[in-house]
Amino acid sequence: MKIASACFALAGLLPALICGCGQPVRDESGSVRIGLVSSPDGARYFEVSGLDAGHPGDKASWGETFRVYTVFDKRSAGEELPAVAGSYVFEDGVLRFRPRFPLEPGLAYSARLYYSPGRVKEARFEIPREDLVRGTSVIAVYPSADVLPENLLKFYIHFSSPMSVGRAYDNTRLLNSKGETVRYPFLELDEELWDPTGRRLTIFIDPGRIKQGVLPNKVVGPVFKVGERYTLEISDEWKDAAGARLGAPFRKSFKVSAADHRSPDPAAWKLAAPAGGSREPLSLTFEAPLDHALLHRLLWVENEAGERVEGEVRVEAGERRWSLLPDTRWSPGRYRLMIRSILEDLAGNGIDKPFEVDVFEQVRERVDSKTLSREFTVSPRQR
Repeated sequence: MKIASACFALAGLLPALICGCGQPVRDESGSVRIGLVSSPDGARYFEVSGLDAGHPGDKASWGETFRVYTVFDKRSAGEELPAVAGSYVFEDGVLRFRPRFPLEPGLAYSARLYYSPGRVKEARFEIPREDLVRGTSVIAVYPSADVLPENLLKFYIHFSSPMSVGRAYDNTRLLNSKGETVRYPFLELDEELWDPTGRRLTIFIDPGRIKQGVLPNKVVGPVFKVGERYTLEISDEWKDAAGARLGAPFRKSFKVSAADHRSPDPAAWKLAAPAGGSREPLSLTFEAPLDHALLHRLLWVENEAGERVEGEVRVEAGERRWSLLPDTRWSPGRYRLMIRSILEDLAGNGIDKPFEVDVFEQVRERVDSKTLSREFTVSPRQR
């Protein structure tokens, strides 16, 4: 596919705007059109047609030239609201913008092509509200245990279908044992942390109220108190990507134990090796629960030749057990359990560094992480 840039020339003879990459944008004839298109699979995306296909350029400029905004409460969209996230493709004079998440029925969107300061070509589209079925539900919240440490770092919320974005903190709250809402427990990010499918949301507890000695912890205090019970509550007013409300509210209750400041120790994990010639799972048992999502991607197994053993990863027993069910039978021989050092426990303590060392560094993956390994042997099956 031939891809050019959004720093293109528009058909016509108007005075030019110079885009970030130095290509002129013109439109005097009015031949440029902004449309909303539905693909065969039902996905909606925006098209800007009537552009000059002869101008290659800088892909990074597309988001500066064409943007889409959600129009809330009949307010006009503008730079006071974040633009809809998505991807761009420019081909044969047509710029296509595909939103990262489905457009929400019942909402209006402003699609804007920027010419120069104060000069914008805009088209508005309202997504029709359909007969909505309340079928989406919360299918899991991790950590799954009913006793969690005082310095718990985050929750993962899993939904049965893709969800709408921008409403997470309005529809999620933490209650204490008296049923009172805990004040400001979450790190409220401008861009919510969704997986690519829109089905898993990560919500961090405010790190400033976890780390000892920092101002929020001193002034407001920690979010959790040892020995108390709390409930994470998710409202059924939250809408999925189709615009339907959740089928029912969700609540997860738990008790708080003492803070955990120890890093996980891979040498202390109990490893149960399978028998050669079988498809038995390789299993690990941890001293304490580890991070559910990280366990799925930061542990794997390689054979003696360095080839990855493919199979199904399972995380069970309140995130205290990890297992790999191989796609094929185990061959007798030596193997290595591979472990990324940024694997964390529930309090954000990594193998390579406790959470208290640098609290804000833990929110993002460190580039200096290492890969550790533990060797084990798959012996021939006894007859």
